[in-house]
Amino acid sequence: MAIASSRALRVLVVDDCPDTIESTAMLLRLDGHDVEAATDGVESLERAAVFRPDLVLLDIGLPTLDGYAVARQIQGLRYQPKPFIAAVTGYGTQEDKRRSGEAGINLHLLKPVEPETYRGLAALLQTSAGVVNHSRSLAAQHRLIATDVLFRKLEMANLYLDTAVLTASRKDHCVTQAAESYDRLIAWLDRGACIDERAAELVSGLRALNERLKLTRKPPGPIERRKPPHGRTTRQGSQ
Repeated sequence: MAIASSRALRVLVVDDCPDTIESTAMLLRLDGHDVEAATDGVESLERAAVFRPDLVLLDIGLPTLDGYAVARQIQGLRYQPKPFIAAVTGYGTQEDKRRSGEAGINLHLLKPVEPETYRGLAALLQTSAGVVNHSRSLAAQHRLIATDVLFRKLEMANLYLDTAVLTASRKDHCVTQAAESYDRLIAWLDRGACIDERAAELVSGLRALNERLKLTRKPPGPIERRKPPHGRTTRQGSQ
């Protein structure tokens, strides 16, 4: 089923490579989105405060201020709803992804990114924002790539919880990010964003994520005694 009508997204592309900005902006504008660009960290914050983007495509290795710092400061801007921040970077280790999660980045994409990935992500955001009219389904051509984005987002949600365990000072923030990711993924699944062949796999992953969330939020219980109190014995029965 095709998307009948949708509001264009405001997209901020942040990269220190002019060619990357030009090609990405051209692709998104061809799809009808409103695009602005920034080439360093400080400029990106200035643009974000005025432009109020729905989506930020954010390089990590930036001049003046790196992408992690930019993401943290964007999260602190006083406007709602907060933008969806996707790191688009050459940094692809698990530690890089963990740092993205700690900074409040919603998705970690490794360069080079296929153009269809941007289209699928934009379609997902239009759907979850409620700007798609007369349809609860993504266009068929977007569902395959959107499914890949869903699984990357699920990975990111689990990384938030990994970070919550490792970084006590950021625990509440990371758990909140993971819970919001879970809710967003459920909404996307409900709107038919996942291809049927991988829906069961995604549901299984979401169940596991939900169990992790429950354990993370559960207050610590009393310490279980492994031995009887001093001076008492445990009787298994009479001889």
